[in-house]
Order: sequence, then structure tokens, then C-alpha cells
Amino acid sequence: MDVSVASDKDRQLWDDIVFSSIDGTLFHSWNWLKIMEKYNWKKIFSRHYRGTLFPLIIRDGSEIIGLLPVFFYDTRWLKIASSPPFSLETCYLGPVMKKYDETKTHKKQHQFFEFQKAADDFLKNTLQANYIRIRSSPGTADPRPFIWSGYQVTPEFTSTIDVSGGEKTVWENFSPTVRRTVKKLEKNGVSLAMGSKEDVDFLYNLMLGHQRIEAPKEFVLEIYENFSENIKFFIAKKDDIPLTGNITFTYKEKVNGWIGTPRTMINGASPNYLVNWEAMRWACNNNFKTYEIIGASDLTLFPFKSQFNAEIIPFYSMLWESPFARFIQKF
Repeated sequence: MDVSVASDKDRQLWDDIVFSSIDGTLFHSWNWLKIMEKYNWKKIFSRHYRGTLFPLIIRDGSEIIGLLPVFFYDTRWLKIASSPPFSLETCYLGPVMKKYDETKTHKKQHQFFEFQKAADDFLKNTLQANYIRIRSSPGTADPRPFIWSGYQVTPEFTSTIDVSGGEKTVWENFSPTVRRTVKKLEKNGVSLAMGSKEDVDFLYNLMLGHQRIEAPKEFVLEIYENFSENIKFFIAKKDDIPLTGNITFTYKEKVNGWIGTPRTMINGASPNYLVNWEAMRWACNNNFKTYEIIGASDLTLFPFKSQFNAEIIPFYSMLWESPFARFIQKF
């Protein structure tokens, strides 16, 4: 296996592989990666460092096997390789295997094993990383190559709702609490409006006030400006006053609830129920197949999110630290 670093001339090739792969997400797209490179940061020993993007292409001879976008934080003591980067509300990234779903199981397992070895060698020996953190995209089924390479592997979870059956089916699958709360909110004059760039300030400040966002506002604005066809805002209002909302993005056949909906109450009811329901209705009526509520690993959010009757989808967090990296982090 050969590892090379993609450049701007490879962007179309990169995006084509991401779009065709079962592992590929909008986070993996070339433009989103380059925007993340501009704004990501990690605080290490009281200083802030920005990670440099290494978009890795792994080949077997002339054939591309897969991709791995990695952000490298090069400090005097710690050399961190991370996919996804820190501080940008991206809970997963990781490997993208080319045509992986079309490959027979035994070949698939062998390819991923060799892919991981090649990527691991590049990170540890070429970049000399002594701390490696990788979170796979949802649905990754085989973390064993990372375990065999000495990584600590922890399951993470996200949740998806099948919206292909239409809004009536989705509505009837909700818990009675969701349906009752949505009706109560509507009766009390709370409505849902599609937002725009002008709503970024409101949503960002709301999230910041609840300590639910680290990314700078400029990052959110630049994502919106570059992905305006993918980004959708859902804002709950009463008497034209915004209460809460969510920023979603679309990619392939999925709508992802990305950032927003911090805990908010009005007359004893949370408008976040209405925000999520209206976003799902929009997904139903615009021919999407699934709606993802990101972040099913958080116990504090479980009572709320579980009521939408979503399917739990695993992904994996892989961590490797050298003995020196473990030692230095004690100080």
C-alpha cells in the first residue's frame, strides 16, 4: 500500500470518492475539510495550535483503496493526528473506503486491514505522531484492525429516523409525549420558520450561552456561504420572536441535524420537539430517506432524543498514545 497527500488538483477525484462511498459524509468533502483547516484549534499546555490538514490517499498499486483526512497538531512535545479536528462540532470523520459496499466480505476485511496498517505507518513514522485520535463515520462495522494495532476502541452512537415512509408514519412512531408537546406548542402560538444567514447570530449566541459550541461564528458563516444549497435553518418562533432552532445539512439521501436546539422552555414545553418534527417533515416532503439526530452517546440528552423512536447507529472512537505521550500529559 502507498500513501500520498492529496492536493487541490485532486479535489474532484476526492469528492467523487466521498460521494460514492458508504462511509462518505459532507464533513469529508474537500471544501468542508479546507474550511475546517482554517478554523480548527487545540489548546495544548496553555497554547492554542491549529491543525494542518493531511488528506491521505491510500493506493494498492495504481488502484485507490480509500481516503483518510487527518489534522496534524505539531507541538514541541505532543504531535497529534486527529480525524475529525478539534473544536468544530464534528463528532466523526475517519476513513472513506472506495466502493467498499460492492466488495466481497473477505476481500473487504483484508483491504481495510492493509489500509489501516498503511495509514498507521504514515501517521506514526512519517508525521511522527505520538497521539492519534480517529472517529469513524456511522455504520463502520469492523474496528478490529485498530484494536490489533494497539488502539483503545470505544463505541459511540448516533441516531437515524427513517423518513421514507412519509410524515404520517414518522409522526405515529413518536412517543405520545412528542405528539402531545408539539400540539401544545402549536396551540400556544409557537410556529416554525425556515431561517437564513441572518439567523446565524441568534442561533450561535443561544448555543454559546448554553456552552454548546466551541467553533467560532466565522466558521459557521463560512460553512453556510459555501454550502448554502445543503444548509437548512429551522427556527421556532412565537409572536415573531425566535425561541430556538437547528442548523441541518443535506447530503446524499440524508438530512443531518447538525448544531442547535439547546434546552429551551416556554409555558412548560420545549420548542425543540417542534423544531425536530418540522425538520423531519421537511425531509419527508423533499424525498430524503433518513434524518439523523447527531449525538446519541450523551446520557443527558437520552430522555429527549429517545422519544423520536430513532434507530441507534454505532461508530467507533479509536485512540492511540505512545508511552511518552501518556507520560507528558500528566504534567
